[in-house]
Amino acid sequence: MNLEISRATEMDLPLMQRLFYQTVTSYGSAIFTKSEIKFYSRLATNKVYWINKFKKDFIYNAKLNGEIVGSFSMDQKGTIDYVFVHMNYHGQGIATNLYESLESVAKKANIPTLTTQINILTRAFFEKRGFKIIKNETKVVGGQEIVSYSGVKNI
Repeated sequence: MNLEISRATEMDLPLMQRLFYQTVTSYGSAIFTKSEIKFYSRLATNKVYWINKFKKDFIYNAKLNGEIVGSFSMDQKGTIDYVFVHMNYHGQGIATNLYESLESVAKKANIPTLTTQINILTRAFFEKRGFKIIKNETKVVGGQEIVSYSGVKNI
C-alpha cells in the first residue's frame, strides 16, 4: 500500500468535504443526535469553515493513489477534532498511520498534551494509544443511551 500523509491544502477541499460528509452521515446515527448530524453535515459543505481551519489548525490527509482515504485535525493547543478513515479502508492501518503523524506534528509544535472527545466507536482506538479516558455525559440517541468521554494523553 502506497499511503501518503501530508498537510491538507485548499486543493484537497472538495474531496475532504465529501469524505467528512460521508463519515458523518454513515456513522452519525450511532454517536450523534439528529440535530448534531444535521449540524455536522452542513459544516462539511461550508467552504469558509474549512479554509479558516486550514489556516489555524493542523489538518493532514492520508492519500492512497491520490484519493483521500482518511484525515485528522488538531488545533494549536493539542485538541484533536477528529481522526477518521473512509469506511472502505478500515482495518488497513490507516488510522494508526494518521495518529502517528498527528503525534509527530504535536511534538514538533511543542504541544505537550493531547485531548479529544471520544465515543463508543473511537474509545478502543485511543485507549490503545495511551489516552486516559474520562466519562463526560450520557445522552439518548435513537432511543439508546450513548456515553461520551474525553481522552487525555501527555506526550
